[in-house]
Amino acid sequence: MKFNTKLLLGSSIILSVFYSCNSESNTDSTSSNSEASNRLHFSFKTPDWERWVDCDLDFPANAKNDSTNIISFYSASTKAALCFTYPKDSSKIVKNRELKKYKIKSYLDNEEPFQFSQKLPLDQNSLDDLSKKLVSNEGFSDEEYNQVTEVKYIKSETNYSIFRVKCSYKLKARIISTPEISKPVSGTFTFLVRTTKI
Repeated sequence: MKFNTKLLLGSSIILSVFYSCNSESNTDSTSSNSEASNRLHFSFKTPDWERWVDCDLDFPANAKNDSTNIISFYSASTKAALCFTYPKDSSKIVKNRELKKYKIKSYLDNEEPFQFSQKLPLDQNSLDDLSKKLVSNEGFSDEEYNQVTEVKYIKSETNYSIFRVKCSYKLKARIISTPEISKPVSGTFTFLVRTTKI
């Protein structure tokens, strides 16, 4: 796994670490699976294309703020990127055994645990066209949510506890060149996350 530190401009300047896999298994899906697999992955489906990306998504702890860690992930093969936040310390993530839905945010605007945001190409023919990117709209409704379907303790390290987090999501994403047009996006992801021991 490789990573680069970048400064990103949004509503405010954010210091974020992006991760991408050296090797990905990119699989076309023939059906939309609303429940996340135990396999470490992320997937997306739009009206124009869909992909399932297997990858060793075993992230280090990267703090967003005093209470929240952040993951920013980029797929080199699909040019899709996502941002996911989760509780920084182990006691808080264990308390979130009550599985529920959380807010979708505009890309990289995540602030609180279990929020999700995303950017991806409009279709497989526009991977390198920056004007044809889909960017998640902030929202929380029956058609706009990130649902945590599992939080499971996996193992302990010297300074961290590792949990497997499984989520399924739905969102509406605007096209950068024509922001008045939105497309529905859905998918799943399963990550291993590190939380601070207390």
